[in-house]
Amino acid sequence: MKLFAAAIACLGLGLVMAPAMGADYDKTDKSPLYELRLRVPAAAMDIAPLKDRILALYKADADQARSDAKDDKDGNPDFHPYDIDTNWRVTYESDAVLSLSAEIDADTGGAHPNQGFETIVWDKKAARAVPIDALFAPDQAKAALAAIADAASKAWAKTYTQRSGQKPGPDADMAKDGIGADAEKLSTYALTYAKGQTNANGIALLYGAGQVWPHVLGDFRLSVPAAVFAKYLAPQWKPVFAPG
Repeated sequence: MKLFAAAIACLGLGLVMAPAMGADYDKTDKSPLYELRLRVPAAAMDIAPLKDRILALYKADADQARSDAKDDKDGNPDFHPYDIDTNWRVTYESDAVLSLSAEIDADTGGAHPNQGFETIVWDKKAARAVPIDALFAPDQAKAALAAIADAASKAWAKTYTQRSGQKPGPDADMAKDGIGADAEKLSTYALTYAKGQTNANGIALLYGAGQVWPHVLGDFRLSVPAAVFAKYLAPQWKPVFAPG
């Protein structure tokens, strides 16, 4: 059976939703083969190019799901209709930036449901998404990503130990399968902030269960405080994050 691969964003890390001013978007597409639901906060839908980007991402995933469901149904008397829920949330918002994470829960008839994450950090003034390396001065990006990868690897090991009751040991190198000092491995990131703060206090790196590491380990939502990378930030991004 084919697995529906989708990425998405996250909660559970103390991510705080900013208030939205319009109507949230909530649409369900249902047929005998599938039920697909998309939820997007009004704060994102009110920004036309961002809305277009989210809807385009969803369309690509939904089209693939419809095709896979049709293929799975053919000749399969035990076919179970696909059930996929994509839920976007605001993780941080200021006058300069809107950070979003999406969590995708996908039951496609396998041994267990799949989860994934997608994120968008949107520069309101430039009207574009911001890849993680673009947060930093060009000559500082390499050092910044190395510092983030190191902090994230330690957070991964801590989570692994809490879940398994033992330190990673020989599995320590497993962290490197998904965490590294390059923009691609750190691409699914969102800004975070604490209640009562107006500045972002760090980032969260999101990895769905089974996307990188064995499904049994669950998903990983790794917090990296701003203090880890603040000194490398480009001038335009320094005011977004809380000092030190």
